[in-house]
Amino acid sequence: MGAPQLQNQCINGFTPETIPAGAPFTDLLAPAVADMGYLELVPDQTILSMADPYDIDGDGISGVPDWNLIPSYITPLNGAVEQQGKYICRIGKKASVYNIFEQVCRALNQDIGIVSEFEPIDTYTHQSVTAEISNEDIQKLVFYLQTIKTPTQRNPDDAEVKRGKELFTGIGCTGCHKETLTTGYSSCESLSFQNFHPYTDLLLHDMGSGLDDGYTEGNAKTYEWRTPPLWGLGLAPLSQDGAYYLLHDGRAHSIQEAIEMHGGEATARKNSFDHLTDENQKAIIKFLESL
Repeated sequence: MGAPQLQNQCINGFTPETIPAGAPFTDLLAPAVADMGYLELVPDQTILSMADPYDIDGDGISGVPDWNLIPSYITPLNGAVEQQGKYICRIGKKASVYNIFEQVCRALNQDIGIVSEFEPIDTYTHQSVTAEISNEDIQKLVFYLQTIKTPTQRNPDDAEVKRGKELFTGIGCTGCHKETLTTGYSSCESLSFQNFHPYTDLLLHDMGSGLDDGYTEGNAKTYEWRTPPLWGLGLAPLSQDGAYYLLHDGRAHSIQEAIEMHGGEATARKNSFDHLTDENQKAIIKFLESL
């Protein structure tokens, strides 16, 4: 009712929001931001080449892009593909946001109530108000997020890590968690035409009823989630009080638990993992912890 994010806390003199009766909702963890500069530059044609909406290759995976209308203040990337006025989005748990610029403008507005020229509607009064942040400062925030260093794999030459990677690929996990992508052109030379290893295809996948919260963003189905990048996975506990909080809402508290909660298109891969020996499962976990 008025905005996609619940403002359940507020300063004195205002009333916090509550969820309207019957409204669908979900808890979403704050996203990792160290990978965004590369991810927003993956060409649309690359994303489309990984999509297989009708599972033509018969591997049980049918990832699709999230096509959405984009705000008028967003300039599509060079070579962007348009479909009935919609563009391929890739930022967010359900890939509902087009690029970092849109994400920053929305987050300023929705997360902390800062109105900008680009998102001028105050989330509390629902009225258009004067911008509270300059366009220059927004551009600085965008550039900062675009250029945060990406996580580097640790111990890639370790024999167990190598074996875990082979097993990870062998049971089909890279069907969604693509190891290597390449950026398109960017005016920032360090981002332009770069190979990088995020382990994602940026597509939406049916993850099964167990991860269906009845909530959506953009044009994603309630059971569809964007493949999350895996780089930095092993570092997550360092910023989470020594614990894992995985999947969209943090319900999984270990890598293995997150794997076991995969459903839908990922069921066959989850079952293949379950049929591995304990030793081989540990090798895969060690590989994932190295990312």
